[in-house]
Amino acid sequence: MEERSVSVTFAGGAMASLGYALLCLVLSICIIPAAWGAVAFFGWWCAGLRFSDGSRAVFEGRAGKMWPLFAVAAFLAVLPNLATAGLGHGNKAGAVQIVLAVALIPLDAAVKLALYRWLIENIRLTPGGSARFGGRYAPFLGWVLLFTASIVTVVGWAFVATAMTRWLCRNIEAEGFGVEFTGSGLGLLGHTILWLVGFTLLLPIPWVLRSMLRWWTRGFAVIRREPAMATFP
Repeated sequence: MEERSVSVTFAGGAMASLGYALLCLVLSICIIPAAWGAVAFFGWWCAGLRFSDGSRAVFEGRAGKMWPLFAVAAFLAVLPNLATAGLGHGNKAGAVQIVLAVALIPLDAAVKLALYRWLIENIRLTPGGSARFGGRYAPFLGWVLLFTASIVTVVGWAFVATAMTRWLCRNIEAEGFGVEFTGSGLGLLGHTILWLVGFTLLLPIPWVLRSMLRWWTRGFAVIRREPAMATFP
C-alpha cells in the first residue's frame, strides 16, 4: 500500500468569514436554531477547501435530526451564566460559574463527541467518499479534562489543543484515505497572540477570522492510500 499526502488550503473570503461566524453566534445564542448555523458554516467551509490533487469536499449534514444536540450544547455553554444571573458579578457568582462549568464537563463532552462524529461522517470527499469516526468517550473526556486544566497554564492549552486534534484525526476511519494534523502548539500559540491583537483593533476582525480558518485548515492533510504497483524482474 502506497501513501500520498494531499495538502489542504482554505480559499474563503474575509467578509464571508465574519458573516458566517456572526450567523453561528446569533443562532447559538438563540439556542434552538444553533444547528442551522452550524450546517450553513460547515457547508460554506467545505466549499472553500482546496486540495492539492484536485479533490473536492461537500458537507452533507442536515440540521433536522441533530438540532436537539446542538441546542443542548448551546444551552450548556450559557447555563453557568444563567444560573448565576441573580448573583451579580462578584466573587461568589464567579466561583459558582466555575464549579458548575466543571460539573457539566462530562455531559458536555458526551454531546460534543456526538457532534464531532456527525460532522466528520457528513463530510464527503470526491474521490474517497465519507469517513467514520471511531473515537470513544473515555479518551475524549480525558482530552477535554486535560485541555480544561491546561488553560490555567496560559500557554499549555495550545499544545493540548493540537495534540487533541491529532487524536481526533487518528480516529477517522475511511476506505482509501486517512487524515493527519500537522499544526504545532507553538504555531497555534504564536498565531493566537496575533489574532488577539487583531480582535483588539476591531477593524481587522474579518481578516483575523479568515486567518484562523486558514491556519487550522492548513494543518490538515489527507493521506491517500493506494495499492502498490506490481513490479516484475
